Amino acid sequence: MKTKWIGTIGATALFVIGASVASAQHTQFDEKDRQTTNDWYNQHKSNPPAGLRSQDRLSSDQESRLREGAVLDPDLRRKVHPVPKDLERKLPPPPSDHRYVAIGGHVGLIDNKFQVKGVIHLH
Repeated sequence: MKTKWIGTIGATALFVIGASVASAQHTQFDEKDRQTTNDWYNQHKSNPPAGLRSQDRLSSDQESRLREGAVLDPDLRRKVHPVPKDLERKLPPPPSDHRYVAIGGHVGLIDNKFQVKGVIHLH
């Protein structure tokens, strides 16, 4: 009986831990994400991908519209590129309705409605 009780407690604890980890969603950048992204960029800046190249930089007007909480307008949406897979693998997985993007020399985290959740400035 005691073994069965310990097994039940253990299974319950694993369920609670698993549920809390699954519900922890990465919906904004933290300092570790910024460091990881900057380190990755420094290793790749001699041959940056689309969205992170010098010619992809945003105008000052576009820059002012790329901010946390804003919804990307059609002009900025055309400048969105997926982040390279090797950078994406280094960052925590975003929720299923979010994605990492490269835009105008920045890495962004946006949701499916193009709302900016976070921006890491690289240039």
